[in-house]
Amino acid sequence: MDDSAFHIRLAREKREGTLREFSARAYSNTADLALKAVEQAIEAVAAKHDIHFHTRPRTAHAERRNWVKENLPQVFDHLRILWDAYGRLGYGGTDGTRAKKALDAMEDALNEIGKSAGIKFI
Repeated sequence: MDDSAFHIRLAREKREGTLREFSARAYSNTADLALKAVEQAIEAVAAKHDIHFHTRPRTAHAERRNWVKENLPQVFDHLRILWDAYGRLGYGGTDGTRAKKALDAMEDALNEIGKSAGIKFI
């Protein structure tokens, strides 16, 4: 089943949330939502190929990462930045510079994913 439209909507919603949280200086939320926005965008593209990582939550992150490496290698470095920010900002969450890097990585990743899949996330 192609549920890509659902994931596209969630990616856009989480992107908007990322922008709001960054403006509010809620930096741990910024990193969390930025990562989730990109994960939803990846899910949207994968869903077009009948791949659904979210149905296996225990292995979803590893499977998604491996799939990105193989199918969207231009996004992989952005994903690494997001995971780093998510981990570091989840404990203390006061680093605005790191949150800005996460926001920028999200925007770059969404642009790359959108360009390769013909989907407008931004």
